[in-house]
Amino acid sequence: MRIVWLSANRLGYETLKEAVKIKDADIVGIITLSSDFNTKMYDGIPTKEWSRFGTKVYEISKINQERKLLAEIAPDIIIMCGWRQIIDKSILRIPKKSVIGFHPTLLPKGRGPAPIINSILNGFVTSGVTMFYVDEGLDNGDIIGQVRFKIEKNDHASDVYNKVITSGKELIRDYLPKIIKECAPRIKQDESKATVFKKPLLSSNEINPETDSIEEISKKIKALSRPYEGAYIRKNGKRLIIWEAELIE
Repeated sequence: MRIVWLSANRLGYETLKEAVKIKDADIVGIITLSSDFNTKMYDGIPTKEWSRFGTKVYEISKINQERKLLAEIAPDIIIMCGWRQIIDKSILRIPKKSVIGFHPTLLPKGRGPAPIINSILNGFVTSGVTMFYVDEGLDNGDIIGQVRFKIEKNDHASDVYNKVITSGKELIRDYLPKIIKECAPRIKQDESKATVFKKPLLSSNEINPETDSIEEISKKIKALSRPYEGAYIRKNGKRLIIWEAELIE
């Protein structure tokens, strides 16, 4: 099966390592974000790293402007793993079979932006990764499979990210062979249980010791730690970033 891999981050890079091992998974192109495109990627992968897979790498700025390119590649499926742009209907129709995506929550809970950050800020103790069929909505396509994991009380963003990567690899191993054989599950999402995250504001990185509770400060530090920009307090007119925190009973 002809597969185009659409990704610009470490999650997509690590899951691609698993995909290339799958029988009949013919990766005919890797589409990644151009290095000169003005999008903040905290976990971006340089183009030279993608080239190591021995597959043609295409650097682009906006996927919805690449209809001609995708039509020329003529994929059976597009796998989108670590791509922040919403895909137009015209692009979704290009692959012969489907567009498949990954989202680092247990959909339909936690749709929308910054899922790792928001999961920690919202105090999730159980989360996971969902592999699903991408449609025109916001992370609301039919579910192929899910892997669950615990968010421990002292987990920081990097800890959760590593669990997301491990889970994404497991989903590739379990379900990509079924997708190729056209026998993968297709489960409708329960809209009555759907929740949508809000996009964090840049100002939300600041800690205010006067108004934020100890619990809020702890969550903020953990949620915004590496690979993100970090939570900070202002000291002597400068930002003092706090990368790690532990809440002591």
